[in-house]
Amino acid sequence: MISNRNQKGKNTTTSTTLYKIQDGYIADTPGFSTFTIDEIESEKLAYYFKEFKQYLSQCEYGDCEHVKEEKCGIKKAVNENKINIGRYDRYCKLREELKEKEEHKW
Repeated sequence: MISNRNQKGKNTTTSTTLYKIQDGYIADTPGFSTFTIDEIESEKLAYYFKEFKQYLSQCEYGDCEHVKEEKCGIKKAVNENKINIGRYDRYCKLREELKEKEEHKW
Protein backbone atom coordinates (compact mmCIF):
# COMPACT_ATOMS: atom_id res chain seq x y z
CA MET A 1 0.00 0.00 0.00
CA ILE A 2 1.43 3.40 -0.96
CA SER A 3 0.84 6.51 1.14
CA ASN A 4 0.04 9.59 -0.90
CA ARG A 5 1.87 11.85 1.58
CA ASN A 6 5.37 10.37 1.54
CA GLN A 7 5.31 7.72 -1.20
CA LYS A 8 6.74 5.12 1.20
CA GLY A 9 5.52 1.54 1.11
CA LYS A 10 3.90 -0.28 3.99
CA ASN A 11 4.80 -3.84 5.02
CA THR A 12 1.84 -5.93 3.91
CA THR A 13 3.36 -9.41 4.32
CA THR A 14 1.00 -11.55 6.39
CA SER A 15 2.51 -15.01 6.00
CA THR A 16 5.93 -16.55 5.38
CA THR A 17 6.80 -17.46 1.80
CA LEU A 18 9.97 -19.28 0.69
CA TYR A 19 11.46 -18.42 -2.69
CA LYS A 20 13.99 -20.72 -4.38
CA ILE A 21 17.12 -18.85 -5.51
CA GLN A 22 19.97 -20.76 -7.15
CA ASP A 23 21.39 -23.05 -4.43
CA GLY A 24 19.17 -21.93 -1.57
CA TYR A 25 16.06 -20.13 -0.42
CA ILE A 26 15.08 -16.69 0.77
CA ALA A 27 12.12 -16.11 3.08
CA ASP A 28 9.63 -13.26 2.95
CA THR A 29 8.35 -13.02 6.50
CA PRO A 30 6.12 -10.53 8.33
CA GLY A 31 7.87 -8.19 10.72
CA PHE A 32 11.32 -8.09 9.09
CA SER A 33 12.43 -5.08 7.10
CA THR A 34 16.21 -5.69 7.03
CA PHE A 35 18.64 -8.53 6.49
CA THR A 36 22.02 -8.83 8.17
CA ILE A 37 24.91 -11.28 8.21
CA ASP A 38 26.31 -10.23 11.58
CA GLU A 39 26.50 -13.82 12.80
CA ILE A 40 29.17 -14.65 10.20
CA GLU A 41 32.76 -14.22 11.39
CA SER A 42 34.78 -11.98 9.06
CA GLU A 43 37.52 -14.61 8.60
CA LYS A 44 34.92 -17.17 7.42
CA LEU A 45 33.07 -14.91 5.00
CA ALA A 46 34.95 -16.21 1.92
CA TYR A 47 33.40 -19.66 2.45
CA TYR A 48 29.97 -18.13 1.82
CA PHE A 49 30.98 -17.01 -1.69
CA LYS A 50 30.57 -20.23 -3.68
CA GLU A 51 32.76 -19.04 -6.57
CA PHE A 52 35.67 -18.53 -4.12
CA LYS A 53 35.73 -22.09 -2.77
CA GLN A 54 37.85 -23.72 -5.48
CA TYR A 55 40.55 -21.04 -5.11
CA LEU A 56 40.84 -20.96 -1.29
CA SER A 57 43.43 -23.75 -1.28
CA GLN A 58 45.63 -21.72 -3.65
CA CYS A 59 46.40 -19.05 -1.04
CA GLU A 60 49.94 -19.13 0.36
CA TYR A 61 48.79 -18.60 3.94
CA GLY A 62 46.03 -20.44 5.78
CA ASP A 63 44.83 -17.23 7.42
CA CYS A 64 44.67 -15.30 4.13
CA GLU A 65 42.16 -12.45 4.28
CA HIS A 66 41.98 -12.27 0.45
CA VAL A 67 42.47 -8.51 0.57
CA LYS A 68 46.11 -7.40 1.00
CA GLU A 69 48.09 -10.61 0.51
CA GLU A 70 50.34 -10.98 -2.53
CA LYS A 71 49.95 -14.73 -3.11
CA CYS A 72 46.18 -15.09 -2.76
CA GLY A 73 44.26 -17.60 -4.86
CA ILE A 74 41.09 -15.47 -4.77
CA LYS A 75 42.85 -12.30 -5.93
CA LYS A 76 44.65 -14.27 -8.66
CA ALA A 77 41.30 -15.65 -9.87
CA VAL A 78 39.84 -12.11 -9.92
CA ASN A 79 42.82 -10.87 -11.96
CA GLU A 80 42.31 -13.75 -14.41
CA ASN A 81 38.58 -12.92 -14.72
CA LYS A 82 37.60 -16.25 -13.15
CA ILE A 83 35.80 -14.41 -10.35
CA ASN A 84 33.65 -11.37 -11.09
CA ILE A 85 35.29 -8.17 -9.81
CA GLY A 86 31.93 -6.89 -8.55
CA ARG A 87 31.47 -10.00 -6.39
CA TYR A 88 35.00 -9.61 -5.06
CA ASP A 89 34.41 -5.92 -4.27
CA ARG A 90 31.23 -6.85 -2.36
CA TYR A 91 33.20 -9.47 -0.43
CA CYS A 92 35.79 -6.84 0.54
CA LYS A 93 33.10 -4.39 1.63
CA LEU A 94 31.18 -6.97 3.66
CA ARG A 95 34.38 -8.26 5.26
CA GLU A 96 35.36 -4.76 6.32
CA GLU A 97 31.90 -4.14 7.80
CA LEU A 98 32.02 -7.43 9.73
CA LYS A 99 35.54 -6.70 11.03
CA GLU A 100 34.45 -3.27 12.23
CA LYS A 101 31.48 -4.73 14.10
CA GLU A 102 33.71 -7.41 15.64
CA GLU A 103 36.16 -4.77 16.85
CA HIS A 104 33.39 -2.76 18.51
CA LYS A 105 31.41 -5.73 19.82
CA TRP A 106 32.54 -5.38 23.42
